[in-house]
Amino acid sequence: MTTVVLTGPESCGKTTLARILAESFAAGLVAEQARDYLDQQGLVGRYQPSDLLKIAECQSAAEAHASFEQKITVCDTDHQVVSIWWSERFGPVPNTLSERYKTDSNRFYLLCRPDLPWQIDAQRENAKDRKRLYQIYRTDLVNRNLQFAEVDGLDHKRTAQAIASVRSFLSAVWR
Repeated sequence: MTTVVLTGPESCGKTTLARILAESFAAGLVAEQARDYLDQQGLVGRYQPSDLLKIAECQSAAEAHASFEQKITVCDTDHQVVSIWWSERFGPVPNTLSERYKTDSNRFYLLCRPDLPWQIDAQRENAKDRKRLYQIYRTDLVNRNLQFAEVDGLDHKRTAQAIASVRSFLSAVWR
């Protein structure tokens, strides 16, 4: 199974691209687990470290379920987002979370630039800090030597870049 992950700071088009890519490649789609969990628990803006650990568990379970159904899975975020979110909000990432994140190394990441207009959403917290957070995501991908491509621009340009990047990755993997 091949996993493609959309990553980056808030309000940079991850969910939209994840849906488009899943449809374009007839892939399974793993929705953003944090959003669903926080909504279901009524914890928007009031979550604790234990909630992020639960979100990581939900992410692992959703990915495991999807991996049995499709040759390609597209994830609207993964443990990288939870790990960076933890370190930004609570400090050093606990071993249980960092161990989960280490298992995510055989993936292809699409890092979304925060060049889209900010969309107001009760779950979003960093309207004025997206460029700094983008650099944290990028540095993490580089430091972990993970395969990734960056996507930017509006609408069709962003979508075309994402599709072309995934096609290129898949052709290299499936030779």
